[in-house]
Amino acid sequence: MPSVLQQLSANRQLTSMRIVLKCSAEATSIRQGPDGQAGTDPAWLACLCTSHTEDLPGWPGTATVTNDGARLHCGVVLDYRPVQQVLQSHADLWLTSLTGVNPQALGHFWYDVLDQSNRVLLTRLEEDGGGEDEPLQDLAMMLGMAVQNASEGNLFQALVPLAHCETLTQGL
Repeated sequence: MPSVLQQLSANRQLTSMRIVLKCSAEATSIRQGPDGQAGTDPAWLACLCTSHTEDLPGWPGTATVTNDGARLHCGVVLDYRPVQQVLQSHADLWLTSLTGVNPQALGHFWYDVLDQSNRVLLTRLEEDGGGEDEPLQDLAMMLGMAVQNASEGNLFQALVPLAHCETLTQGL
């Protein structure tokens, strides 16, 4: 019998896997979001431990308890939204606050958004004299990879280093 996670993910293309919480506990529930119309598939699935399921009641979507062997760590999000929506989510959750670059000001042309964001980080590193172990150094490297992918027209592939950046920002 398929796990709850397998049932909710059934036959859909995964756009991105993200880690949005720093928690090493095993997930015991899956929050689906956002609440859609009856019969629609969730836009994303967030795997949460008992504590985070209870501590984050404001998160959209409904939580489903799972004890059927679908084991991921708390904080893993399986995202099925279109690439443009996932990029906007990155901007909303960490990119704009970190760099000050507003996607709307650049017409949501994501290569420009990512390139300008990377330039801001590189300038900040240069001004701060950031060392090799500087967390911003790792962010700039990964963001540079996203810029390269976007320059080649591959926004889908740009999501991979952006997901890693999102995880790195949790340490800032």
